[in-house]
Amino acid sequence: MQITSVVNQKGGVGKTALSVGTAAALAERGRRVLLIDLDPQGHATTEMLGLPEPPPEAPSLAKALTKAWRGPIEELVVPHPRCNVGRGGAFDVIPTSPGMFDLIRRLDQFRVPGWQLARVIQFANYDHVVIDCPPALDVLTNNALVASHGVLIPVQPDRTSIRALRLMREQISYLEAAVGRPPLVYHGLVPGLYRRPVSAYAAAALRELESLGIPVLAHVPLGVVVNEAASKGVPVTTFAPETAQAAAFREIALVLDTDNAAAATPPNPPEQEFVFEEFIAEVSSARSANDSGARRRLYDLLPKRHRPT
Repeated sequence: MQITSVVNQKGGVGKTALSVGTAAALAERGRRVLLIDLDPQGHATTEMLGLPEPPPEAPSLAKALTKAWRGPIEELVVPHPRCNVGRGGAFDVIPTSPGMFDLIRRLDQFRVPGWQLARVIQFANYDHVVIDCPPALDVLTNNALVASHGVLIPVQPDRTSIRALRLMREQISYLEAAVGRPPLVYHGLVPGLYRRPVSAYAAAALRELESLGIPVLAHVPLGVVVNEAASKGVPVTTFAPETAQAAAFREIALVLDTDNAAAATPPNPPEQEFVFEEFIAEVSSARSANDSGARRRLYDLLPKRHRPT
């Protein structure tokens, strides 16, 4: 199973369109693909694919990441019903949920931050997992990077994207050292969201991007077809399979499918530590649910050991 994060902390670079288009193109090749919408804004879930967010009482990605729900990953997955899928393939989605907006504060409280997503997906049964990251270098993005074999980076041909890319590479290097994981594979940069003919300014920025030592993959040209496909809740590869955008997504999918990044085993989540506070919380919850007598909520009164920072 190859896990790829589509990441750029700069917003408005076509990250979600790249995530959805590449995942759909891989499914079209007959691969079993899981798309994880890790962005609390949920554009991949609701805007691009027309899927509903899970109701508050249902299992959700937010609950799984905070251990409020500990069931199998299959209960989080929603199959996409309107995507062209090759023989033997699948296009499944773990949608975002309303609780994702509060996750950053809660995940920072974990004793071993950064490993929550890796634990959630470690037993998934797919050929590819594509993670649509939020436009920020925060704990959610760190979770995606820790769990991944490699990254796919959408960029615009301008100076701000080049600066954002340099900052992101520094963050990735720091994270690799902090968690002791093997280096991430840079599958490539995907330029997009610019008009043709290319201006002199954009051409200069493209040359600078090419000099950074990261492969530059197929360009995804600006076009209304991406918005039209989203309005129907289907990927571009299904809605308009003959367009330049669909062709670009297929080229990028081929790169991921033939890349040898999966040969490098991603880091395994560390063994689960015993956390006193979590144990007391679980006992308290079980007691409150099953005891209606005088001892109800008794365990809530136990002293809570201060967690070292």
